[in-house]
Amino acid sequence: MVLQYLFPALLGFVFVMVAAYAGTLRALDVFHDPDRESIFLPDDHEPPHQR
Repeated sequence: MVLQYLFPALLGFVFVMVAAYAGTLRALDVFHDPDRESIFLPDDHEPPHQR
């Protein structure tokens, strides 16, 4: 009886953890590759434009 709730929860948890791991690897790949654009490392060193 408990397995009918525990098994789907475990599958969901594993799915989310694998997706988070894959996203982290992708972000680190872009972060360390000088030829790719990274949202983490903007190249503009100027202050933002004020209105």
